[in-house]
Amino acid sequence: MMKKIKHFLAKPIVTVLLLVLAVGLLLGSGVQGTRAALNYYSDTYQSRLSLTQIGVSLVENDRVVASRDYKENGEWTGDESGSLLKSIVEMKDFKIGQRYPEVLAVKNTGQINEFVRVTLVKYWIDEDGNKIQDISPDLIDFSIVENGQWIKDETASTNERNVYYYKNLLEAGETSAPLTDGFKIDRKLHEHKKVEVTEEDGKVITTTSYTYDGIEFCVEAKVDAIQEHNADEAIKSAWGKDVHVRGTTLSLQ
Repeated sequence: MMKKIKHFLAKPIVTVLLLVLAVGLLLGSGVQGTRAALNYYSDTYQSRLSLTQIGVSLVENDRVVASRDYKENGEWTGDESGSLLKSIVEMKDFKIGQRYPEVLAVKNTGQINEFVRVTLVKYWIDEDGNKIQDISPDLIDFSIVENGQWIKDETASTNERNVYYYKNLLEAGETSAPLTDGFKIDRKLHEHKKVEVTEEDGKVITTTSYTYDGIEFCVEAKVDAIQEHNADEAIKSAWGKDVHVRGTTLSLQ
């Protein structure tokens, strides 16, 4: 699909953003029904002074699940055929508490070098689509790889949202080191239950019902990429974050 860029800024900043969404329905002890969707943010900017080829893709378990690549003429192509956590949310025997392989990385599919960041958002919703506040998003658990390549932005992170910057310049055609290598729904979710004790014909009957029946866990993975040129100023302007770039290495201030 080809689309024209509609927004131009005066500053020579080139940035691209994409978003992938996964939703899994929890029933009883596992995922019995699922739905997943892929969406793109439309607010992508390119300057009149720098119509260059920039592109980025989110890679999940060695396959591209979302991508957006710009051409010199301002048009872009994107792959909207994928979905996040698809193999997990479609499992018939999904088990709460079991960790499953989930390797997320970013690939530079453009023609210029870039710095990238990933935002992971996790939350719960009820059957009506309302966000649930009394179940912690921390129970939706990605295993973050401790490889020293990704820097967590503590000031921008909450228990629902975590922001990670890739510290090295991602050259054209290069794939980053993995950000995550696993995913699970924490078994502490089982603590959200209601126990009812009744007596019938002299017998004590204990009935346990899980209060998470029918709720959905939601995961969003957002990828931002920005050009190498004047990266510290560009990141401040586009993402509102103070960073220090020395050569090909980025650090947070």
